[in-house]
Amino acid sequence: MTPDDPLDRLLRADAARAIPDEGFTRRVLVSLPAAHPVRAGWWKPALIMGSTMLGSVLAMVFAPEGTSLVQGFIDIMHSRVFTSAALTGLATCGGLLISALVLAADVD
Repeated sequence: MTPDDPLDRLLRADAARAIPDEGFTRRVLVSLPAAHPVRAGWWKPALIMGSTMLGSVLAMVFAPEGTSLVQGFIDIMHSRVFTSAALTGLATCGGLLISALVLAADVD
């Protein structure tokens, strides 16, 4: 729109006028509950990351003997997904992915 547009001028003039509400706005604002302060909690991300680290450690501890994460990723690269090392690597990555999704979806 251009500044000379008659519709734009009409809308701006109408928006500048006050609308009498006989105290309605004030009464509504007074009756609303007080807003709660938003606290940035460090404990939720710490719990999520801690449980993810615990799950990753448990995935490595309970993996069969001689399993290496590096070997697991090499197995995955060579399309051998169902070896014990590959499953351990996938479980660890899955835990990290779930924690990342939970942290990203957190609205607080």
